[in-house]
Amino acid sequence: MNQNLVQKEPIKYVVKSNSLVEARYRLSLQESQVILWLLTQIRPDDEDFKEHVMDISELARLTMVNVDSRYTELRKITKRLIQRSIEIYEPDLNEYIQVTWLNSAHYKANKGIVLLQFSSKLKPYLLKLKSHFTKIDLVDTMKLKSVHAIRIFELLLQYLTIGKRKITLEELRLLCGIQQKEYIGYNMLKRKVIDRAKTEINAKTDYEIDYVEIKESRKVVAIEWTIKKKHHLEGTAQKVRQLQKEYRSESALIDSLVEYGFSRTIAKRFITNNGEDAVSDALKSVNIQVDRGQVKNPRAMLQTAIKEKWKPDVFKKQKQLA
Repeated sequence: MNQNLVQKEPIKYVVKSNSLVEARYRLSLQESQVILWLLTQIRPDDEDFKEHVMDISELARLTMVNVDSRYTELRKITKRLIQRSIEIYEPDLNEYIQVTWLNSAHYKANKGIVLLQFSSKLKPYLLKLKSHFTKIDLVDTMKLKSVHAIRIFELLLQYLTIGKRKITLEELRLLCGIQQKEYIGYNMLKRKVIDRAKTEINAKTDYEIDYVEIKESRKVVAIEWTIKKKHHLEGTAQKVRQLQKEYRSESALIDSLVEYGFSRTIAKRFITNNGEDAVSDALKSVNIQVDRGQVKNPRAMLQTAIKEKWKPDVFKKQKQLA
């Protein structure tokens, strides 16, 4: 068997060079999950990147891809990772390098596996690092469901020993791959990216973060983040129960959306983009009307209800008035 073809138990931590942490790139949540899994396969004594074996069914589960179309959809995800560029700046040399994430993705459909390998150009940023690196807690990182929360968590871990980090809004957009046309205005950026990252990181990881706004002429221009490790005795059992409850809640929502004709991928996207509470309210609102026999196209109505953030109380009151 090829010595470069390995399959080992994943590890909890990996180190990234600070240059890679500070790199500019944009990934979807699905693509981030693939990269995070691949990072868990790196060993401290690795001197070169190896091809790592992953069950295609496991990759489909990780990326929430519909089983019926998983080969087509998964190939799209890994193809984008082979094409997507990362721009890394080396301040000591005043040099930029543009590199892709994956060197290859080899699907063996008859065996139900895919072989994934990092781009060889990333070797100086992930292997045999002696200094100028950040220790990334991969177990905690993989719990996060917002791609921006993942990125902010990584950027703050880099400053864990200092305990705080100032990031301008312009830098935040560049480091998270947020385009200028996205989240226009600070309030939108705060709600969709900053506050969501704070809530999710605090709820799902062993770290606690917070921030204060830095203003110039009453305009927010930067965020000063703080990060600290939670005390180990801070209710680990309670945290596990909270995560289990959240997982069950999300799974039930996904199942309900699938019953209305949406794929699991789209259902997951609805929850990611709108939040569990909004999707749950929309489902309850439509269910009330379905039960009354007032709906010709439940799927279309549910899509509208999610978009417009319908509340079930409105429809309950209509029933009472009737």
